[in-house]
Amino acid sequence: MQGFDPAADTRSKIRVARASVAAAVFLTGAKLAVGLWTGSLGVLAEALHSGLDLVAALMTWFAVSRSDRPADADHPYGHHKFDNLAALFETLLLLLACAWIIHEAVQRLFFKVVEVEASAAAFAVILLAIGVDYTRARALSRVARRTGSAALEADALHFSSDIASSVVVLAGLLFTRLGYPQADALGSIGVAAIVIWISYKLGKKAVGVLVDKVPPGHLGRVTDAARGVEGVRSVFDVRVRNAGSRHFVDLKVRQDPAASLVEAHAITEAVERAVSMLFKDADVVVHAEPDGEASAGLHETLIAEGRKRGVSVHSARLFATGEGLHLEMHLEWAREITLGEAHREASALEEALKRAFPDLVRVRSHLEACGSERPSGWWEGAETHADLVRRVRDQALAVEGVSEVAEVQVRASGERLAVGLTCRMDGGLSLAEAHRLATRVEQGTYALTPRIASVAVHTEPMGPAPSEA
Repeated sequence: MQGFDPAADTRSKIRVARASVAAAVFLTGAKLAVGLWTGSLGVLAEALHSGLDLVAALMTWFAVSRSDRPADADHPYGHHKFDNLAALFETLLLLLACAWIIHEAVQRLFFKVVEVEASAAAFAVILLAIGVDYTRARALSRVARRTGSAALEADALHFSSDIASSVVVLAGLLFTRLGYPQADALGSIGVAAIVIWISYKLGKKAVGVLVDKVPPGHLGRVTDAARGVEGVRSVFDVRVRNAGSRHFVDLKVRQDPAASLVEAHAITEAVERAVSMLFKDADVVVHAEPDGEASAGLHETLIAEGRKRGVSVHSARLFATGEGLHLEMHLEWAREITLGEAHREASALEEALKRAFPDLVRVRSHLEACGSERPSGWWEGAETHADLVRRVRDQALAVEGVSEVAEVQVRASGERLAVGLTCRMDGGLSLAEAHRLATRVEQGTYALTPRIASVAVHTEPMGPAPSEA
């Protein structure tokens, strides 16, 4: 994303973490001194709370200093989870403090009496703590939002809870001064309740990240972004996890099975860019797969079916159209076989492929004898060129021996064209002679325009046309 400066973010995190440590040192000392002087459990509870804040702030300082280190051999995904580990550590410290506070409050309420002096100093130190906590909570929260640091966010929540707990202690001191000494112990229980709630929220979030829980809504956002890229037919197996401010995303997309490697790579690059725009700092991996079942076994089935019929198959081209998949292939037999016999075998092969792969709506075979020159190449897309279709048909009919042109199709890939046509001839011709005529048709078709890069001529014996359903 624009404006993302990792070095500047690291400096900001370290600077605000240091300031937090300094504030924690000051408040811990002030609260401890006043708590011991006045005997207020609420103030002592706040001193302990601030002492734990100091430990947590030191842990945060360490975490943010280490989390932005680059990936290495031992940490290939980076060190970002030090942030979340620090947040979990803070949670455990807070829960331990709460246990002590609640225990001591129960003792003072039911088993022992402690004189509490609600002096002006006690009120002053609590009011001072509220001011300091408000200032540093805002600073930590601002940097946490900008950098995505879990440790700084934990610190910000920590000090926000300090404000609430300080208000509770302040109320306890006030009621003590009015003649209700139990209010101090009750106030400390209130502090503990607030801290337990904040600890639960911090701990749940930290554990979620450490165990790679998917952040809410992320899967849907990634899926929608990938689906919006032209050329992506479907999106599946989306996985997202985050560590600190960094997100790791991997997903699979289905594409046109006839797309070239260059085209497929361009689509995955576009998906990576679209997904990366969703997050401030993301590592995105996209795996491309062909759409439909026809591409994942068609070649193997084609070769196996050809071997059963004694035919060599080569130069197969798969076309994706609006109505489904079209297959064009070259079939090669011994030179002695007749065109009629070869056509019957080719038709049987075509029907077997259609049964095995329902997405194949049309199959065209180019019949040739052994030793023929073999064109190659893969094409996709579909486009009709009426004028070129007419010219292809006319030049094919001009070849002596071609009795009828049953069908002509032109497909485009950028500026290049692929032409396929069906020519009918005398079924008594030898396959070698039929192939010679088909070659003349191919040569004539290539001569029509330099844009033609591929020509496939399907030869059939005269008679009723086989079904192409």
